[in-house]
Amino acid sequence: MRATPPRPGSVHRTADFTSPLTVPGGEVAGTEIVRELPPEVALTVWQVLRTVLLWAAEIPAQRGDLFERSAMEQWERELLEGTFDPEVRYPLAVMVGELAALEDASPEAMAHACLCAAEWGLAHKATRTALAFTEAAALCLPDHPRYAWMAGRMLRKHGYRREAEQWIKRSIRVAGSKGDWETQTLGLNSLGNVFYEAGKYPESVRTLEDALRASRKHRLRAREGEILHDLFAVTVWGGDISRAEGFAQAAFEIYRDGHHRLPALAHDVAVLWIRRGQFARAFSVLKDLPAFFEFPEERIRVLASLARSAGACGDRVIFLHACHNAELLAMDDYISLRSAPALVEIGLGAWDLGEWETAERILESALRFATIAGESDARLQAESALIAVRDRTYPEKEQNPVNSRTAIVDDALATGFLSSLQTAEFTAAGV
Repeated sequence: MRATPPRPGSVHRTADFTSPLTVPGGEVAGTEIVRELPPEVALTVWQVLRTVLLWAAEIPAQRGDLFERSAMEQWERELLEGTFDPEVRYPLAVMVGELAALEDASPEAMAHACLCAAEWGLAHKATRTALAFTEAAALCLPDHPRYAWMAGRMLRKHGYRREAEQWIKRSIRVAGSKGDWETQTLGLNSLGNVFYEAGKYPESVRTLEDALRASRKHRLRAREGEILHDLFAVTVWGGDISRAEGFAQAAFEIYRDGHHRLPALAHDVAVLWIRRGQFARAFSVLKDLPAFFEFPEERIRVLASLARSAGACGDRVIFLHACHNAELLAMDDYISLRSAPALVEIGLGAWDLGEWETAERILESALRFATIAGESDARLQAESALIAVRDRTYPEKEQNPVNSRTAIVDDALATGFLSSLQTAEFTAAGV
């Protein structure tokens, strides 16, 4: 007979946050979990999560009376002997086994098991499940700032900015009280990025500058480079191009010895050069850059930038190669709905070359995906470019591209990127 998980009772909350049971629109996270998981696992996953949250919300001194030990032990046995995916079943069994220990339950073990369940959720494209267990891990260890930061970072990545901001602010406060300066710096950096994504550019710059001062004060050089990189992005959008290039140069000086974000910085700077019409400068850096990007969503953006700069510089061979590889990636349903901005860039590259049929086909795809995804900027760009392509109107291109490519040898930042990308051994993935 299946053990019945405990019902939620009257609990006393000790943390700043209540359990992460709601999502935008007022739906219960349990409903979302049931929708995204197979029926044979959904209810059990939700019941274990709900029980962990009940435990985490209780005053520690009163947790001994929260559950009946024998019922939890029976539930643990059922999980261990179950037949569904052991990659999630075993972490769930660890959680329930710890809860069976009542007042002796280990918050550290609970949090670790929650993260294992979250990793399983991500691997199975169960985003709400992964987010809920990540927040649960942070609730199990409310005085551990890195867990709070991790929850905020994941929520931000998946578009839950309001919830992300709450968790990240918590991580900053707790890190300060614990003297964990690296996590405090990470939190300030992440908070600045949340503001940036929300369009709050002045708040973003101020917060990132706070993070930069903290990184320098505590000699966190790798973090300093990452913050400079983010300041570059924010100031570009703010229109201060001269200051942005200064941030890019400063970030490069830190990244050049093999920081894992060096290829990303090179691409971001190349995109700025494309926006300014400096296609040859961008092309020199982008030609070998796609090889450094593994994830499809990143790789299609880099291929699109390469296609655009190749088209503007008249290199038909590299354009066609980049275009073909990007279109293969865009065939994936998950990528296609996020591919509109990249397809616009490829379409513009085809337009530059006078590849009218290719340009029209790709821009029509960009327009379709942008409309489905609600990407208004990409939609407007695609519509405008389609009008010009159908009228067979040539765009303005870089003058004398061959001479411009030769002049790259005098460009310190471009040549610096090329040299470092060819010789550096990159560090493992960071934050």
